[in-house]
Amino acid sequence: MRIWTALLVASALAAAAVGVGLAGASPQTVKITAKEFAFEPKEVKVRAGQPVRLVLENKGVIEHDIVVDRLGVKARPVQPGKTAELTFTPKAKGRYPIVCSVPGHKEAGMTGTLVVE
Repeated sequence: MRIWTALLVASALAAAAVGVGLAGASPQTVKITAKEFAFEPKEVKVRAGQPVRLVLENKGVIEHDIVVDRLGVKARPVQPGKTAELTFTPKAKGRYPIVCSVPGHKEAGMTGTLVVE
């Protein structure tokens, strides 16, 4: 899993370097807390074309992850009390659903929205 996360981060950083004149731009840091069965905050806003450093902190008692499927973003599963980080660059403005892909969590309401402005 660590290799997959490293490859995802490396490819997101490479994409950021060629996108919209923002090569070398500092990432926007977005912190999201996961617990049963919710993300906090439920909605986060970022800027299109600028790298995003997503920090997922699991304050729950079971494993959680975070997925923004339409952007190809997925954090590795995070154990209780642990944190995961990933970096990606959203290119298109819009509203993108965020879910926890652990079976049953999305259905229990563990959803949110990433707003790209």
